[in-house]
Amino acid sequence: MYGNKILIVDDEKQYLEVIKGILEQEGYQNVITESNPLNVMPFLQREEVDIILLDIYMPQMNGLDLLEQIYAQFPTIPVIVVTAVNEVEIALKAIKLGAYEFITKPPDTERLFLTIKRALGTKLLLTERDSLRKALTEKEPERKIFSDIITDSPLMFKVFELVEIFAPTNETVLISGETGTGKDLIARKIHDLSPRRNGPFVAVNLASISPTLFESELFGHKKGTFTGAGEDKIGYFEAANGGTIFLDEIGELPLELQGKLLRTIQYNEISRIGDPKPIKLDIRIISATNRDLLEAVKNKEFRADLYYRLNRGFIHLPPLRKRGDDVLILADYFLEIGNKTYDRNIQGFSEQVIHDLRTYDFPGNIRELENIILNAVAKASNSLYIESIDIPRITKEEEVRAIETGKLTTLEEAMEEHIMYVMNRMGNSVQKAAPVLGISERTLQRRLKKIRDKRRQE
Repeated sequence: MYGNKILIVDDEKQYLEVIKGILEQEGYQNVITESNPLNVMPFLQREEVDIILLDIYMPQMNGLDLLEQIYAQFPTIPVIVVTAVNEVEIALKAIKLGAYEFITKPPDTERLFLTIKRALGTKLLLTERDSLRKALTEKEPERKIFSDIITDSPLMFKVFELVEIFAPTNETVLISGETGTGKDLIARKIHDLSPRRNGPFVAVNLASISPTLFESELFGHKKGTFTGAGEDKIGYFEAANGGTIFLDEIGELPLELQGKLLRTIQYNEISRIGDPKPIKLDIRIISATNRDLLEAVKNKEFRADLYYRLNRGFIHLPPLRKRGDDVLILADYFLEIGNKTYDRNIQGFSEQVIHDLRTYDFPGNIRELENIILNAVAKASNSLYIESIDIPRITKEEEVRAIETGKLTTLEEAMEEHIMYVMNRMGNSVQKAAPVLGISERTLQRRLKKIRDKRRQE
């Protein structure tokens, strides 16, 4: 039995009775019907409603107009639009106005029930988020959880909304985005806004762990289990007990360990190597990837069942090139840091540098921008402005080669040259070059080996 109050708005009274009966058979006992849309707003001002099923084409009033009025005054009530006309344009207008979902008549009952449950779940998450936000505000009135993330991008504001929705729950969250977009920072925000915020936050970069040590590092081992195991070892999962574990570069997890991680999620327990006794855990798992995990699933490089267990909540971080003027806002911020670090008083950037920053695609995202600006401040030739001569040439490397040599190259050759160029600029450090190139350290090491083997054969 469900106590949620559902309001159905439709001018066809027979349809109202049919849908009400279907919902009541499913267990929804508090279903209210309304055949005149003009009565809806006065009703909502008197009564609290959990969800609305709304028709579009009604003689007294167009459903889209009513939808707009509902969200102007009651933005937290999910509205499911149900209409006999399957028009893409109408559906898009409804979604743009805030509708939770668009379903055609007669609705498939399974889809209708699922959509209602999802909508009610979303409303519950928003309620929990608001309660948590209120509790945090009362405890720390000046707290601004996102104040250290510099942005003016609507795409990032949407990310903040998702963080606030997912944070109060205990669901797994998968964060996707290119290298350098701040996936680790968003994971930390989810933890800081959650009921687990006083527990540990353990971040693990799976790409940096040797394949032979994966299981020991994640799950621990018993003394004497293998050569070198001189004492009992607590793994990352056990260290995160009572808090959150953040698995960065989850796509790098070996296939043979993915089943063990799936079992950990399902049963909330781990087993150390050499210890048959399972250890119960109370943890939340947040993971991140710069790979297309669905493509990895298709290629049988990643388990489908694990993907769906990790992806109960999904957040995609936009690359810097999609964030509009954020590149200039962040450049000013890094300029301030550079001035303090190197005791300079540089005021800004030349017009050419501003143009270059706007047009460069930043494959390394925010980390690359920070590197470019701090290096420019350190060696600036002008005491007032950063000039073009002070920054690396932030045009595409293959274009530079074509201009300088007059020779066109294959894409593979251009990629090889660019990798070696970045490695040279980063002091041949794989750890520093990988974020700039937007790939994992392990992928970079594989590509470097391939390049060097090829050049030895030439």
